[in-house]
Amino acid sequence: MSALEGRRVLLVEDESLVAMLAEDMLVDLGCDVTVAMRLDKALAHARNGSFDLAVLDVNLGAQRSYPIADVLFERGVRFLFATGYGFAGLEQAYRTIPVVQKPYRLEQMQDILIHVMTCTMRPRKDAPADAGCGCRPAMSGALRFQAEGFA
Repeated sequence: MSALEGRRVLLVEDESLVAMLAEDMLVDLGCDVTVAMRLDKALAHARNGSFDLAVLDVNLGAQRSYPIADVLFERGVRFLFATGYGFAGLEQAYRTIPVVQKPYRLEQMQDILIHVMTCTMRPRKDAPADAGCGCRPAMSGALRFQAEGFA
């Protein structure tokens, strides 16, 4: 049984093919996935849904997913950003949040989601950029993916 088995995941992704790929990966990992492809729908899910984790595409067309991140911060829901631009694609206030690099790979997705779910230090908005994850030193050899900030 996977550590992700039965976890409820909000997936916010505006590109339909990428959303399908990511959803399939999450389902293969045992997650129960809710997909939102627009900012308004994602905000409604973030405010009213019950999720263990969320994966937020940074760029949703001409909009950014930061309002969703702010709701998740308020509710204490753990999340990560997904982008092809790495940390360079994030506003400074959100640079302590883990980032998974697109295109997705199953093992990479699994490792970073388990890390986000089990990390002892929750990221905060506007935290110093070097605050990051308190687990990094202990996990440096354990993580096999190259998500920026964790390698």
